[in-house]
Amino acid sequence: MGKKGNLNGRFLCLQAIVVMTSCVGNSFITPILQRFGYEPFQIGVTMTCAAITAAVAKPLWGYLNDRFACAKQLAVAGTALGCAAYALLVYSGGQRVLTALAAMLLYLTFLCIMGLVDSWAVRLISDGWTLNYAITRAGGSLSYAFMAAGFGVVMADFGPKPGLPVLCILLVLLVVTVWSLPNPKRMVSQARAVSMPQALRVLAHNRVFVLAVVAYFLCSITSSAFDSFFSVMVTGLGGTEEQVGIGLFCQAVSEVPVMFAYSALRRRIHCPAAYFLAAGMAFFGLKTLALGLADSFAMVFAVNLLHGLCYATLMAGCVDFVLETVPVELLATAHLLYSAVGNSLGAVVGNALNGGIAQVIGVQPMMVVVSTGGFVGALLVVYAMKRRTT
Repeated sequence: MGKKGNLNGRFLCLQAIVVMTSCVGNSFITPILQRFGYEPFQIGVTMTCAAITAAVAKPLWGYLNDRFACAKQLAVAGTALGCAAYALLVYSGGQRVLTALAAMLLYLTFLCIMGLVDSWAVRLISDGWTLNYAITRAGGSLSYAFMAAGFGVVMADFGPKPGLPVLCILLVLLVVTVWSLPNPKRMVSQARAVSMPQALRVLAHNRVFVLAVVAYFLCSITSSAFDSFFSVMVTGLGGTEEQVGIGLFCQAVSEVPVMFAYSALRRRIHCPAAYFLAAGMAFFGLKTLALGLADSFAMVFAVNLLHGLCYATLMAGCVDFVLETVPVELLATAHLLYSAVGNSLGAVVGNALNGGIAQVIGVQPMMVVVSTGGFVGALLVVYAMKRRTT
């Protein structure tokens, strides 16, 4: 299919806005829970409930986008609901049921929208638009970096309530941006449209895809140790939300050069995208292991610079992996199913498991233990590709 036009600039703006909403609405949930007096196990339980919600919702978001080509409408409606969920969290007063409900809604909205935008990119690339996912995602990473550092300072001084007007401003910017972008192409042939159960059956018979999902599940047990307990580790070293924000800034900035280099590296080495998945998973294991051994803020911030090799390699590789292994009519469904089962369900198990381990032996020893998931996941992807070629 011929190229229809260049969307890189507009999609970069979309990525930046969506990533900033997720930074405020998702990345600072744990510090807010800590302000409410939550212990590591209680944090783990709350984040497990949130991850379960995302695991169930993500394939549905992808299916709706595949079937009805409604990414623009989903992004706006989901962000508006996410703003309401954030208000519920910060004004809940730490009431257990309300905070759990708010965390679940924040994962249902802001976290799922991150995946929706990625699947939107996959569909637009398949439709013939000029769109470099890695470059646009680099812009998102850079915006996350500055939002994380800035909001960390604000939260340390004023608490989480200023996040609500910030999210409302981002919602307005999102509305303006998405209406300048095309929805993915609607399937013109009803013969190619499949039901959700049919889509799941087709994907279940794709052995490489299934093994990659299992590998991502194992890696997510590792990565959830950082996602949910990084702020607990920082405060354990004597830090505040400001240091949490600086740490998140370091990790987001580290994604930018890797995202920019990804496309050139793929052209140079000519290997399947699955091997980039394996590399990202192995780096997640290394990063989590190093964080578990860190004994100062300087070392923590230095280790966070590995995040670009973890997250950027894994996410950019995932877009190409789905394009290489899945039928075109299932692209969005497959991408969000991969994220739901691999990432969100892995976080369900990881948050509960990691919270329990941390309660017994401490947060940093827990990170050392669960770092193995990233290494095992990487080996499983390599095994799947070797079996595919034999």
